[in-house]
Amino acid sequence: MIRRREICCALALIICHSSIALGQEKKLEKIRVGGGSASAAQMSIWLAKEGNYYEKHGLNVEVISIPGSSLAIQAMLSGELPIIQAGGAGPIQAALSGTDTVIIATIAKKFNWWIFALPNINRIEDLKGKIFGTTRFGTQSDLASRIALRRAGIDPERDITMVQTGGPAETISAMVAGKIHAAAVTPPATMQARKAKLKDLVDLSKLDIEYHVNGVVTTRRYLKSNEDTARRFLQAYIEGAVRGMKDKPFAMKTMGKYFRTDDRELLEETYEMIIKTGFSVPPYPAGIASLLQDLEKTSPKAKGAKPEDFADSRLVKELDQSGFIKSLVAGR
Repeated sequence: MIRRREICCALALIICHSSIALGQEKKLEKIRVGGGSASAAQMSIWLAKEGNYYEKHGLNVEVISIPGSSLAIQAMLSGELPIIQAGGAGPIQAALSGTDTVIIATIAKKFNWWIFALPNINRIEDLKGKIFGTTRFGTQSDLASRIALRRAGIDPERDITMVQTGGPAETISAMVAGKIHAAAVTPPATMQARKAKLKDLVDLSKLDIEYHVNGVVTTRRYLKSNEDTARRFLQAYIEGAVRGMKDKPFAMKTMGKYFRTDDRELLEETYEMIIKTGFSVPPYPAGIASLLQDLEKTSPKAKGAKPEDFADSRLVKELDQSGFIKSLVAGR
């Protein structure tokens, strides 16, 4: 009889705990967000997912990987993915064209590209008259390269020939084959460049320029009606970034999963060059002025535009002033 009562009590407890768990699960707000293809600069959104920080902040987040910011922005504007992770000129161009696109956070503010060249080229100035490769015109690597070239006194339009090479692997192959003389690449392609004995000419991350390399983008309409959701998303996003910066094994495991590799040397280089020092916390929107300056040549509306018209820093400021971000940085 006693045994039967014990079993009944145990079952009651299990049912009770299950009901509580189901109730908690139901409270999670479902949201689909867009992340770019798996790269180091894009890792924040995945670090938050692998660390279960979305759930911690009351969200059931499905992250959809979308290659290319233009496609991600289209999905955001259609309402399919109300929050996306995107960098470069895409969000600014969309806003200039009349959409209500707005940047609410910039997690990566420094260029994470390195210009590599053939072994017989010793200085960036030696690239005059040479062929320079970029994955695609208008990409971040293209824009970063043009800025670096101009700073070295090289006009990208007149002094060199810019050609499109495709992906990072194709870019390295083109240099090794002598089809191009130099190009900007990002980890893990930097390791492939070194193994191919190509020369590391310029570390673009050391340029004194702030740039919206990557961050969180949404629409003003969504932000107005879903501010609390956006706030909780940013809490998880920032918490994932800070965990990645300070917890190397966690960051490498996450990168390995999404890069689909267990190459420790590659993961080590990517972590040290991008994750550990390449994220900026607090992630206030930044680098918009540089983007507008680059866009002036192709978009008349960019001339005279104010950087603050393309960003809303209220939520990051709130999380910063409340002590939330400081507690994350100090707590790990």
